[in-house]
Amino acid sequence: MIVCIAEDRISEESAVRFLLLSLTKHCPDIPIVLYFPPATDNFKGWLDRLQQVTLRCPPFPKSIGWNVKSYALLALLEEGQEEVWWIDSDIILTCDFRRSVGKLADATLVVTEDALSGFYRNDGYRARAWGFEVGRLLPFCLNTGVLRVTQQHIPLLQRWQQLTEDKTYLKTQTLPYNRKPFHMFGDQDAFTALLDSREFSDVHLKILHRGKDIIQYFGPAGYTLQERFLNLMQGLPPFIHSQGEKPWYRQKTPPKWIDFFQYLSYVRLEVSPYNRAASPYKHQVEKDVDWLICSSRLGKLLFVVGFGNAALTGMPLAVLYSLWHFSKQLREINNRFDPKQAYEEYIAEKTKSVEMKKEV
Repeated sequence: MIVCIAEDRISEESAVRFLLLSLTKHCPDIPIVLYFPPATDNFKGWLDRLQQVTLRCPPFPKSIGWNVKSYALLALLEEGQEEVWWIDSDIILTCDFRRSVGKLADATLVVTEDALSGFYRNDGYRARAWGFEVGRLLPFCLNTGVLRVTQQHIPLLQRWQQLTEDKTYLKTQTLPYNRKPFHMFGDQDAFTALLDSREFSDVHLKILHRGKDIIQYFGPAGYTLQERFLNLMQGLPPFIHSQGEKPWYRQKTPPKWIDFFQYLSYVRLEVSPYNRAASPYKHQVEKDVDWLICSSRLGKLLFVVGFGNAALTGMPLAVLYSLWHFSKQLREINNRFDPKQAYEEYIAEKTKSVEMKKEV
């Protein structure tokens, strides 16, 4: 078993350091391969103390952003590695994750449940929109923040790579978020489509669930009351994923109370469970970690009232979200997310591309 991490943004260096420190503490026997092309001499010097980490700097050709996953995993499997775990750089560990997942068969693919946000239809929409025959239905979109693959999953990873190299898919990645079709919103949507398809419906899945196995801290629904109560009784899950807005990006001074929603969003980042898990490593990371300290009055109050506990701190915000959630109606889905229309637009785009090539 090895762990693979890949990051091409220098702005994420602090997060990479926290992930590595938590991994080496809780899983000191697992080799780690880190792809980090922008690594500075300072970072390389800091990394020398972590003997289980191997740094690889050359970037992958063709890969862009989160689409790097299939490239990195395939590269390691093709080198002969039997089992590879991918972990996103904005994740931190709270314990040895192997205790949670248990013994796994070689055929088992580990993937996580996505954050509780947006709209999901469990009718194989993503598979049908890509033009695949539906082979199974998943109750939620999958998240690829944590993945476990083996040699048996090479065909799946190769197919995933093909989808992320599709010209139509790459074109959608340049669109604003509110114009992206759900089935091409990102690499995990393409991955969900494949696992819903008839071609890969026999792949055995072990899904890491929200709250129990991973905190998907994304938006106001990122850490629900139910998940917090579960963690108070059973302890924190092994993975905490800081999705969306990052606490290390927040401004140093909080917005004014009059900007109520901006203020709450700021406080939500201050009391993030990621911050609580990262705090023990703040003196080892050797970077500016002022963002770990609450700056707003409400953030400081929540931290004190919650006794610094990741599940208790921020619970009043979870209560506010629950009240708002129960009072609102489910939003209607836009026609652009209709599977039939999405597939027709996809085919039209493909046909247009072929005709242009013939004309040339």
